[in-house]
Amino acid sequence: MIEVCGASYAYRAGSLAVDGVSLNVAPGERVVVLGRNGSGKSTLGRLLNGGLKPSEGTVRVDGESDGLARLVGYVRQDPRNQIVSALVEDEVAFGPGNLGLSREEVSERVGEALAACGIEALRGRLTEELSGGQQQLLALAGVLAMRPRYLVLDEAGSQLDEAARARIAEVVRRAAARGVGVLEIAHGAEALFGADRAVVLAEGRMTWEGTPQELLLEPRALEAAGLDEDPLACVLARAAADGWRLADGPQAPSLVATAGSHQGESPTPRTRGLLRGKDVGVAYGELRALGDVCLEASGLTLVLGPSGSGKSTLARVLSGVLAPDEGSSELNGSPVSAGDVGLAFQRPEDQVFCDTVLDELAYGPRIRGASEAEADGAARLAARELGVEGLLDRSPLELSGGQARRAALASVISARPRAYVLDEPTAGLDAPARQELRTLVRTLIAEGSPVVVVTHDAAEWLEEANEVVFLSEGRVVARCAGAEASRSTAPFAAADLVAPLLVRLRAAFEGASADA
Repeated sequence: MIEVCGASYAYRAGSLAVDGVSLNVAPGERVVVLGRNGSGKSTLGRLLNGGLKPSEGTVRVDGESDGLARLVGYVRQDPRNQIVSALVEDEVAFGPGNLGLSREEVSERVGEALAACGIEALRGRLTEELSGGQQQLLALAGVLAMRPRYLVLDEAGSQLDEAARARIAEVVRRAAARGVGVLEIAHGAEALFGADRAVVLAEGRMTWEGTPQELLLEPRALEAAGLDEDPLACVLARAAADGWRLADGPQAPSLVATAGSHQGESPTPRTRGLLRGKDVGVAYGELRALGDVCLEASGLTLVLGPSGSGKSTLARVLSGVLAPDEGSSELNGSPVSAGDVGLAFQRPEDQVFCDTVLDELAYGPRIRGASEAEADGAARLAARELGVEGLLDRSPLELSGGQARRAALASVISARPRAYVLDEPTAGLDAPARQELRTLVRTLIAEGSPVVVVTHDAAEWLEEANEVVFLSEGRVVARCAGAEASRSTAPFAAADLVAPLLVRLRAAFEGASADA
């Protein structure tokens, strides 16, 4: 059993990231930890596997307080902070190889872990060639190959499509059935399915604990968890209040009816700005990343597709960061120039480099010719819009994952470019921050800026989107209005995607209504 007793940890003097937390995780139990950005969730996860030592209190695993890393596997929020090898096969073999196992045993574990994560086909690939989602599955495979007694998953599905998330959920379910204890750090309501217990952290303290069903029926706990504005959580809570239970599953008629009766419509485009990709083709050596991709973005355009389908490559082309091998990108009929299109990278650490958040946010306006006073004002405005006013004196490199993403987004917004491409902008954000971001995107569109959102979190954006473009293997396989995509699974299936749960529920509701 994992036993945490009064554990505290501070990154800086006088600032506790975890404050007196006591928590147990039994073998075979799955515990979900929820909380807003900066609440201490990731710090708690690192304490459990020995990555950090508590400044006060104790952490013991099966009676031991040392060598926790061999007992508790930890899948980080960002897989690139975990991957150490050049080849996929070597990465999965790295952990078992350090256990002193025979070559045959290591090979067996590598094959088993790759199969469990559904990435056998990547075995001979270079790790740096993988998409963010593929890297996350690789990081999980590397941990599973160690056969730990316990697993800590820190937002392990944040960069994955629905099918890959379902695969991870199945891997976790099987691990728990074998007696592996699981602590899953999450921001979304889907993590509640199959969980035995839910824990809520706020400002480093454990403020609530109970069953997932009890959480859905407790508005204050949902608010503390940051789920009170989460679209799926709101549907689940309404259904639970009417008698639906998590154990009934997502196919229950009562849940389908609740979801089907609460949906919006896509907004009418309010902008004349047009960001266009024309016949875009990109190859990395022999790997064809994009082929003949055409996209016209006015208002809000979503780009959806499985991991490795070329979404991030398209984002870089549209923003002018990457010159395509074929085709072009244009903004309002002219070739995209540096600074025309703001790009928020999939990984926030790839775009922050200043000493403080304030300097980071002021950098864009400065290089566009703003005075110091103007740059400072633009930076502080963007900080308010993204909710990072209290972080301006902090280093971007010491922020939590969600805080770092909001700061990186603010650094893009502060320069007020003429168009925006946001790559996985909601990954790692709590529900209130996601709502704030959607509100800000509406403001940008009203200002006349086209916005392209590349995401695996489709359910967050479908009701806001004017158009949804589906990629598969580097090509456009479907496109439709956001309103259609919010209630139909067909375009998702065309891209080999599993539609989000809310979409599946609405589609089932419409199907049931048509049959009635």
